[in-house]
Amino acid sequence: MKTEMLRTLSVLAVAASLLASARAADLTAYTVDWAPYNYSEQGAIKGFSTDMLRAMCQSAKIDCDIRMVPWARAYKTVQTTPNTLVFTTARKPSRENEFLWVGPIVPRSTWVYGKTGQEKSVRILQDLAQLRIGVVRGEAAQQDLLDAGVPASSLVEEATKAEVVRLLVGARVDAMVETELGMAWHLRSASIPATTVTKLVKLSDGGAYYYALNLQTDPALVKKLQDALDKLRRTGKLQPIIAKYTAAK
Repeated sequence: MKTEMLRTLSVLAVAASLLASARAADLTAYTVDWAPYNYSEQGAIKGFSTDMLRAMCQSAKIDCDIRMVPWARAYKTVQTTPNTLVFTTARKPSRENEFLWVGPIVPRSTWVYGKTGQEKSVRILQDLAQLRIGVVRGEAAQQDLLDAGVPASSLVEEATKAEVVRLLVGARVDAMVETELGMAWHLRSASIPATTVTKLVKLSDGGAYYYALNLQTDPALVKKLQDALDKLRRTGKLQPIIAKYTAAK
């Protein structure tokens, strides 16, 4: 009787495992802490890129599991795992063949920010070589800076934008790269006066942010996501999502 019971329990365990596998999400999305695009608050993953993705998956009837991990890990995982995506991702020529792309989410324009008073010492991109600049490990801006002639030894890597902001405000780095939306959010969230930092020079202009999917992802799933995003934009449902996180308070 005991042996039969153990056999039954074993069969039930295998069945439960198979059922859990069958219920696995259609898509696993990896993101990072970068407000207001995507961030974690009291255990919930928020941000307008996150809410847009949820709306897209709901419209396309795609079961999507969203997880937050460091950027370098998210990027590497999606490069090697089918039916995964990473966001919010700058679509750059150097990355074009590494992913399948769904978007755009919003246009991309980045600035190098420094403490107010530094603007007189930085007028062109070449002047950046004299600064210590905080970056998120593996982010697109890191390569932009290298392309602009900033030596790798001048870059100070951290895991999140919030950590880089703390380095800048604490004078542990001279500058950092951020979008206008991102910098405004960080200053407001940390109750740092907007006059504390200033734009030194524009680093990149043009292009946009996207959802980047593994190259082996089911093409039908990719099409469903793009169609859903296009529909949300066409019906005017995207702007309210963005405004929820970017409207002045």
